[in-house]
Amino acid sequence: MNKPDLKRAFGTKSSRYGSYSALMIAIVIAVVIVVNLLAGALPAKVKSVDLSANKVYSIGSSTEKVLKNLNKDVTITVLSSKDNAQDAIKELLANYDDSKHIKVVYDDPSVNVALSNKYSNLTEGSVVVKCGDKEQTIDSSALYPSDYASGSYTSSFDGEGQITSAIQYVTSKKLPKMYTVTGHGEATLSTSVSSLVKKQNIQATDLNLMTSGGIPDDCDLLMLYAPTSDYTAEEAKQITEYLDNGGKAVLIMYYTDSDMPNFKSILSAYGLDLQDGLVMESANHYYQYPMYVMPSIASSDITDDLAGQNANILMPNSLGMTENGASGVTVTPLLQTSDGAFLKKVTDGKITTTEKEDGDTVGQFDVAALAEKENGGKLIAIASSSLIDDNVTQSFTLGNLDFFTSCLTSLTSEKGTGTVSISAKSMTPASITVKAMHSVIWAALTIVVIPAAVIIAGLIVWLRRRKK
Repeated sequence: MNKPDLKRAFGTKSSRYGSYSALMIAIVIAVVIVVNLLAGALPAKVKSVDLSANKVYSIGSSTEKVLKNLNKDVTITVLSSKDNAQDAIKELLANYDDSKHIKVVYDDPSVNVALSNKYSNLTEGSVVVKCGDKEQTIDSSALYPSDYASGSYTSSFDGEGQITSAIQYVTSKKLPKMYTVTGHGEATLSTSVSSLVKKQNIQATDLNLMTSGGIPDDCDLLMLYAPTSDYTAEEAKQITEYLDNGGKAVLIMYYTDSDMPNFKSILSAYGLDLQDGLVMESANHYYQYPMYVMPSIASSDITDDLAGQNANILMPNSLGMTENGASGVTVTPLLQTSDGAFLKKVTDGKITTTEKEDGDTVGQFDVAALAEKENGGKLIAIASSSLIDDNVTQSFTLGNLDFFTSCLTSLTSEKGTGTVSISAKSMTPASITVKAMHSVIWAALTIVVIPAAVIIAGLIVWLRRRKK
């Protein structure tokens, strides 16, 4: 073909359209390549959208704050190849990897003999968090806890809670220390509650005030857990002076027939009077039995997250507290009964009836409250040890333990120790309950109305076309 023929060939209308199409295709391909390159450089939290009901694969504000304040390099090693790792942990860790101080590594113990020997006690998929010479291991079983509550098993993902806690552990210079007072028939923290305390990086140690010579200087938090006999006047004085010097304490109560004036004096000094008797509730504020109190959640920094989640808290056999207006003390209710609650006195370990009778004390009671003094002393009083009892927390889906850990966090985070409380996220699919009438309506729409509408529309179109 000579030059004039080529010129005519490329000058035709079809060749011009073809050239235009080729140019547009090239431009689109170039745009797609550039967009993909830019998208690849975006942080994981921007590139991916977590569509799970409980944001299982996302990180929350607490973790974002930890990562923002991080000034040390941390390596997170997953004991698995990346291909074999669980999708949940991979998607979650992609959010941590966005931090300039976080490095995520996948290392398969089946091909790394040294790694396999070092962490032989851990199962595949476990995580090791390390900063310098300090490390924390998280077994895969802790990442995917299962609970039996409300008659069925529920599976959860605790990746964010465990990993963020481990980061706090390996990067903190000082961990908060909690002393639990003993020697008065106190209850012992259950394994599940002890695990929650450990997850918050709180080091728990027993303390006998009679033999210790006082509360140690390194005490960040004092726990008084369900004593059944009274403290001595000297012990009560030690506790009150500790609080007056800016100390922090959480006091959990258990009903006992014993007279406990010294124990009550600690509460009274911090604006709370313990009433005599067990709380009975009105119909809308208890579960099955009047003494199974379901308190309302008052607004506070400690409880706002729970209130926002419409969490249920159950406190069987609760005592009641009222505020006495002590000078220099600010009391913030955390959990409260209804106005229709009343107290029943216990005689020989029994109550005669759960019905309200003449002479019963009636009114709204605090069943958990924060008391503060201007000198920095803080006391959180919880009027029922059942709040953290396994028989309660493992039988129902409740916010009890979330409330308890939030209390501990509020009392220890001020020490600069960086405690954080992040709950496990449920991976059990949420069921949608449809009322019978709604079910009939939707069935009628999908089986009768919509198909009939399609058939009628088709007939109308067919008739119009036939007339044409």
